[in-house]
Amino acid sequence: MTTEKLDPDAYVEAHRETLDSLADPELRAVVERIGRTIAKNGQEPPARQSEPSHQAPVQAIQFPLFPEETRPVTNDVARSALFSCVQGKDRRMLEDTLIVAVNGVEIRFTGRQFNQDDHDLLMQLVFMAKHKPLGEYVTIPARAILKGLGRGTGGKDHEQLRADITRLVAGTVSLSNSRAEYIGHLVDYAGQDKASRYWIYQFNPKLRALYDPSMYTLVEWEQRKKLRGKDLARWLHLNIVSHAAMLPYSVAKLHELSGSQTSALWKFRQLLRNALNNLVAEGVIEAWEIDDNDLVHIHRGKAISDSQRRHLTGKPSTKRKPKP
Repeated sequence: MTTEKLDPDAYVEAHRETLDSLADPELRAVVERIGRTIAKNGQEPPARQSEPSHQAPVQAIQFPLFPEETRPVTNDVARSALFSCVQGKDRRMLEDTLIVAVNGVEIRFTGRQFNQDDHDLLMQLVFMAKHKPLGEYVTIPARAILKGLGRGTGGKDHEQLRADITRLVAGTVSLSNSRAEYIGHLVDYAGQDKASRYWIYQFNPKLRALYDPSMYTLVEWEQRKKLRGKDLARWLHLNIVSHAAMLPYSVAKLHELSGSQTSALWKFRQLLRNALNNLVAEGVIEAWEIDDNDLVHIHRGKAISDSQRRHLTGKPSTKRKPKP
């Protein structure tokens, strides 16, 4: 299918109302320049359809207003291998692949495998879009995204950010549970003004279903950033905080759910112990144990934050005392 190029001036005038709503002249100029680039390249994202005049205005669909010190994670995703604990060099290309997830959730994925860096980026982009109706463009400096992630702001960091955003846009996810279904990209569209390095991106309004009450958890972001580079610990972190009281998992089940490419279970068990100790050191959990049946018991105690508790359901289960 060929892509028809657009007249830049006509494109900008068609979006004049949006441009005029931007109070910052510099930002307005950047967005206009991005629009002209989109028109020249024939890369305009699918436009939102306007409402028929005889219908009453529909309330804007937005993400919840997450507290500044937190980032949101969808529970079903946190408890699956969609964003695995693999390193970037070990990513695989997947084609309509069934992803390991908890009972009652089916996830399929096509694209280059996601990892924990990608999950952090998605959480950051969702957070930065919380004040905008879904389907509208979000315009953010690349530097702000990188600083929010706790990354550097050098040339290689910008290149890595571009690669990560491209991967999120390209991957196709099918997620179905008892309450909702979503088939599409986690980020619908993204483009960058190379002169200013501002990014403009867009979410599908239907993605909002995955952030309904009880379907997402708030992550303490500064705590999360301290785990950077510790892939299994980061995957465990999101899995654990998405539960008010986490039932024991077998080592083998955590091996599957995490998407670990460590083939030997005994070696994964060693890595798991190190990752759990990292979580204790950062205050994510208070203690842990692996019992004689190879079940992993997590003890959060006072480590669970008030913001997380407000977005979790279920009564705390009786906890066993950790072995010395």
